[in-house]
Amino acid sequence: MKNQKGFTLIELLLVLAIIGIISAIAIPALLGQRARARDKSAQENATSILSDIIATYDKAKETGANVATAAGLTAVCRVGTGMLPVVPQVPQMLDAKNPWNGTVAVPLAYANAIVAIGDSLPATIRGMSAAASLGQTQMGYLPPDPATSAPGTVATSVYLQGTFTDPVTGAGEHIFYKVGNVD
Repeated sequence: MKNQKGFTLIELLLVLAIIGIISAIAIPALLGQRARARDKSAQENATSILSDIIATYDKAKETGANVATAAGLTAVCRVGTGMLPVVPQVPQMLDAKNPWNGTVAVPLAYANAIVAIGDSLPATIRGMSAAASLGQTQMGYLPPDPATSAPGTVATSVYLQGTFTDPVTGAGEHIFYKVGNVD
């Protein structure tokens, strides 16, 4: 009787087949996880930018800066280039990177301006984002109305690759948005 050393061909093929099956299951799940992580990062950027805009708005109001228009708020927040801030610039906006960096021309997490929105309806706010700006936060502003004492609205929205359940409509959406009130 010979002294057998090593593995037989059948044992090696069986191990390779098991590894192949595990790879076929694991690799697609891991690839999807990267996309979900990028979408989650884009959502967090939108939430952080909204908080920073509201804080900057409050500081600007205390100093008497003109934030009655989207252009005024853009100038105060120093969004884009060439703006002179009345209050300290919004750090989250200037540091955050778009997690879907390769899909847009601007690698930053935010759009270069705060747009004027006609109303604070979620449909209007969702309309700020487009598929061309995957992962890039769009910012909108509806100033307070002193005549009716209605508060203003600051909103951010971002187009995501994956879908999530919208808490308002209950439908699967590609656009994540956050809304905050200012007075």
